[in-house]
Amino acid sequence: MGGSKASSTSEVGNGLPRCGCNETMKLWVSKSIENPGRKFWKCRNYMNGCGLFLWDDLVSEFAVKETNPSGCRQCEVNKAYLIEFAKEIVEEIDCRVGKLNKLEKLKKRLQWKRGKIYG
Repeated sequence: MGGSKASSTSEVGNGLPRCGCNETMKLWVSKSIENPGRKFWKCRNYMNGCGLFLWDDLVSEFAVKETNPSGCRQCEVNKAYLIEFAKEIVEEIDCRVGKLNKLEKLKKRLQWKRGKIYG
């Protein structure tokens, strides 16, 4: 999800998607090398809020599956899809938490070494 420089935004009034702050998220367009022109949503309070970040294509795919069920069989397909989607999100969060923990340990080690050298 990295490299999400943005140059344009859009307001959405229908309440989809909403972030952990229970605010309507803002739509941005990536200007990064990795994802040029790819739309993404982020928390309005990105610096001080929940920091939620979602690619629009994933949100749009979820919204279509959520609002367009055609009978019980389709509901079961949607349910299976949503369960798999949720598992992928949890895995991504776990991965990022692990990386953050490693960075915190490295930061503490670096601070300790700086203190030992300069202190």
